[in-house]
Amino acid sequence: MLENLGLEGKVVLITGGGTGLGLAMVRALARAGADLIIAGRRPGPIESAAEEVKGLGRDALAVPTDVTDSEQVGRLVSTTLDRFGRIDVMINNAGAVQENVRKPLWDVTDQEWSLVMDVNLTGAFYCARAVSRTMADRGNGKIINVASGFGLRGGRDIYMYCCSKGGMIQLTRVLGFNLARYGIIAN
Repeated sequence: MLENLGLEGKVVLITGGGTGLGLAMVRALARAGADLIIAGRRPGPIESAAEEVKGLGRDALAVPTDVTDSEQVGRLVSTTLDRFGRIDVMINNAGAVQENVRKPLWDVTDQEWSLVMDVNLTGAFYCARAVSRTMADRGNGKIINVASGFGLRGGRDIYMYCCSKGGMIQLTRVLGFNLARYGIIAN
């Protein structure tokens, strides 16, 4: 069964791949045979993750990227295409974690709201937009967006997280509906 789920020769681009859930995904993807492009804001963790992938016998590239900046996302995708020639899977995992503190609605600042929405939702949009043309030209690709059950229900005093993950779920639906005709699957 694992052979059927293997990713041998696949190129996977993942944001937020240096720590936490992203790092766990990087490790599992490498063990499944994928070559990885690992993006994140902090160079140290993503470089360490890339070295770990290479230690597993796979190719990896760490690309420091702030997903809230569409120009940096464009460079991430072009760097990936220059190195590997294609992107088979895009995993939008970057998230503003430390910024998601529980607090009463009246204490949420404009800056906090914007930052979490930009990282958690706008960054995924920028990444999907940047990879979709090349995937459409090839006639296949996968875009995986990491959401949360809190995107479907409310959570006590975590406004930005719940709203951004709810937006992520809707973005995924819209991507899936519109990109399927080009052979791109969005989950």
